[in-house]
Amino acid sequence: MKKILKRVGVISLFGLMMIGLAACGNQQSADNKDSGYNSSISKGLNAVAENKFDKALTYFDNALTQKPKDSKAKAYRDQTQAYLDTQSELKDGEVQKAVTTVTAGTKVTNGAKSLNIKLSDLKQTAKDDLAEYRQLKQDVADQLKITDDNYDTGIVKQCQAINWRKKPYLKKLKPDVDKLLKQAGQQSSTSSSSSSTATSSSSSSTTTKAVSAADKKEAEQMRTNIVQSDPDSWDSAALAQVPDSVIVAATKKSNDMGGDPGTTANMIAEQYPNIKKNGSSDSDTDDSANGLSASEAKNKLNSFEFYTKNKSHIELTGQEQTSDGWEFTYSFVGGSTGGVLVVNNDGKIADKTFSGIEGETGSWK
Repeated sequence: MKKILKRVGVISLFGLMMIGLAACGNQQSADNKDSGYNSSISKGLNAVAENKFDKALTYFDNALTQKPKDSKAKAYRDQTQAYLDTQSELKDGEVQKAVTTVTAGTKVTNGAKSLNIKLSDLKQTAKDDLAEYRQLKQDVADQLKITDDNYDTGIVKQCQAINWRKKPYLKKLKPDVDKLLKQAGQQSSTSSSSSSTATSSSSSSTTTKAVSAADKKEAEQMRTNIVQSDPDSWDSAALAQVPDSVIVAATKKSNDMGGDPGTTANMIAEQYPNIKKNGSSDSDTDDSANGLSASEAKNKLNSFEFYTKNKSHIELTGQEQTSDGWEFTYSFVGGSTGGVLVVNNDGKIADKTFSGIEGETGSWK
């Protein structure tokens, strides 16, 4: 009997030892899993901070391997994948798709704050790219319908200046852009640039020398822009008598300074004061009985952060009085698509694309 009890005791003790060892093993396995998970999450976030999103995705996938049902790891992975997919779609010229993808990425719940910030920034970039794509598509389509060679020199120059490597999101427009440049006789931006440089040099030595056909068109367009910017101040008939070379030289100088058509007109007026209408001045006067004058509205732009940050790169190309205030069209120096700056009498200021999408807003009051 004693032998039996002794044997039972040994077996029981062995069983307890086995259970203890199993428990220790399970605990060690759980600890290892937690350690691997935490390490992957940490390394993934570090990769995000370094903008190494492919690497970050691998780490978040590893975290999910450790904890397949973990909501945080899944959210981080979904955010990172959305960022990578958006970048890829922009490079492929799928701009609308990119906006949809990044918007979905910003709506992921339980995500990382750092990824939220980067996705929000990318969303704004994608929206700006889409606005530029749509505007250029419309502009090029309109120019391709022209049959009398009276192309918009501003749009032609913008097309010439496109760096396709830096703006892959426009790549689907390249066939139509190339077609327009060919129709307008501006296939080579290099030869156009050389022609412009030569014209500028010759203009500095004489104000009456003949200019190229391209410069002549540019001069005609600038005359139109000047009159449209402030029809009460500038005399179109007098402007027509100003040599094209003077217009071109003033336009180049004004553009280099980040000026607008009004600046160009004042430069021309230094040599040809008769282009100013009688009683007009540089104050941009207009009928402002019901609100701001054009000059007042322009001054209010200086209280708009978007304008002050980009002022040196913005060229105001036109203005129009509305029932609510003023709208100033603009483009970025170098040919990039711009938009419309809205200054309302009630104090609101806004930046809009040509298609009407509102971006940054502010107040001058």
